[in-house]
Amino acid sequence: MKTTFKMSLLALSTLVLMQPMAKAFEIDDTMELTDEMALEAGMTPVELAPLQKMKMIIKNFDSSAGIERAVRSHQLVIVVNKKTSGAGAQTLTMYENGTEIFHTNISTGKEEKVLSKSGRVYVSTTPVGFFRPTKVYKDYLSYTWNAPMPNSVFFVGGIAIHATGEANYKYLGTRASGGCVRTTLADSKFVREKVMESGRGQDFKIVNESKGRNRIANNSVKVDGIERYSGAPLNTKLDSWDTVIIVHE
Repeated sequence: MKTTFKMSLLALSTLVLMQPMAKAFEIDDTMELTDEMALEAGMTPVELAPLQKMKMIIKNFDSSAGIERAVRSHQLVIVVNKKTSGAGAQTLTMYENGTEIFHTNISTGKEEKVLSKSGRVYVSTTPVGFFRPTKVYKDYLSYTWNAPMPNSVFFVGGIAIHATGEANYKYLGTRASGGCVRTTLADSKFVREKVMESGRGQDFKIVNESKGRNRIANNSVKVDGIERYSGAPLNTKLDSWDTVIIVHE
């Protein structure tokens, strides 16, 4: 029996932002999802993240000790709770120098499977683990969707913390994205600026302004790598910021 997948409007609307810098991209359930669209939306190919394996990782992933250690050891710690319900579900909490300074509602991935035009299956998931920021953008424009993603802080693959459009604010506090962590515009600006402050390189600059990306370059310090499922420091150095992003359920 052939399994069918229906593309969810909310799962893909993470990149649809009502901002003047680009026309909003309207998505409906009849649209054919391409591989490029799925990856830009932060989706994970199912063969790289089998649902059974993901469930086992989440089941065995005890983040409490790692969170406590990270809060004590790093300048900035961002904790994303991707639970569907219960205390702290669908929230982002930020700690600076060991003290909680910020708490807000968010939307993470819907944790559903979708089928692309090519036949490849994707999961709209927000991966769990301990991560370092990989790239920071002030004004990120998705060329594939022709949609802006203000204040994007990427931390694993195509997954980023970024602003969503006002039309999606009503979904904050629920699972509603393709995999990214969605916030209000004001909250995303606060998160990005705090990440920037956690490690500013001497040669700080903004590049690619003409292309609508406005990527922050050279705003980094050498930091220890971290083990994804424990948060333990690794004997490696990364060009990143003194920030740890933790996603748990």
